[in-house]
Order: sequence, then structure tokens, then C-alpha cells
Amino acid sequence: MHVFLWPLMALSATGLVLSFSLHLAAWTGHMPGLLQPLAREHAQLLIGGMFAAWVPAVLIAQRISPGGRKQFSWQRVLAGCPLWMRVAIGLLFAYAFANFFVAIAKDKTSEWGSLRAFTGHGMLFYAVALCIFYSAWRMPHLLRLRQCPLGHTVDHQHQFCPSCGASVPDDPDTPT
Repeated sequence: MHVFLWPLMALSATGLVLSFSLHLAAWTGHMPGLLQPLAREHAQLLIGGMFAAWVPAVLIAQRISPGGRKQFSWQRVLAGCPLWMRVAIGLLFAYAFANFFVAIAKDKTSEWGSLRAFTGHGMLFYAVALCIFYSAWRMPHLLRLRQCPLGHTVDHQHQFCPSCGASVPDDPDTPT
């Protein structure tokens, strides 16, 4: 699994840079000569790349924080990221949310407005995927399943099995 994280991080970083460049061009209303004829193709590439990055990111996040919606923890999923990355994700989320409504309200019929709304969300999806991959790369022990002596799957933060109550030995690779 660790081998796939580098290409996924590269895909996410490339998508983030491409989304940002198109977003900036759409925000200013000036497409550089290189991007002007390829804006539609780049947008289609962004959509395909977003799915290629986001599906593995969701699967890895679910592996790190199992238990469905009620027990999902972004804090656990992004545990391997430095504080500045987690803060940047929060700020980017707020920006993408506000940008969407500004782009829709200001440029209802403009191609620039729809491109700006789309690339704002694209930046968020790529950045979150990049952070998930980076976190999993920095803390690979979170991707391994932990089991009690009777074979039940146990979450990384539990010291006792929720199914049988048996004590769960510490993972020797877990940093303290």
C-alpha cells in the first residue's frame, strides 16, 4: 500500500496546482495564452483526476478511521499531517464554500464564474486527498488492521476489544 502513496500524492499535487492555476485565471478573467485554448480540456482532466485521487483517498480514510459516519474522525485521518496542513485545509474549505456562492451570484451566465466555482472545489478535493495520502505515508501503522487475540478487528485507539473485552497488545510499530 505504501508504494502507491507516492504516485497518488503526485497526482493530487499536480491536480492542486492545475486547479489553482485555472482558478486564478478564471478569477482574474485573463487566461494566459497557454491555458486559453486548453481550458475545457484541462477542466475535463481535472474531473478525471479528481476521481482518480478521491476514490483511493476515501478508501484510505475509511481504513484509518473505520466505523462509518458516526465514528469517523478527521483528526485521526490527518494525524500524520503537520498543523499548518490541517489549518490550510480548514481555510480552503471555507474559501471553496464562499467562492461557490460568490461565483454563482456574481457570474450566473459567465463561463468564468462556473470555471471559478468548479476549480475552487477542485482545489479543495485535491488538497484533502493530498493530505490524506501524506498522513498515511507518514504514519503507515494506521493502515494496518489491528486484532485482538481472538481475531476481532479493533480500532487503533482501543486498548480492549469492543466485541469480547480482551486486552489488545500494542502495535510494536506504533510511535509513542
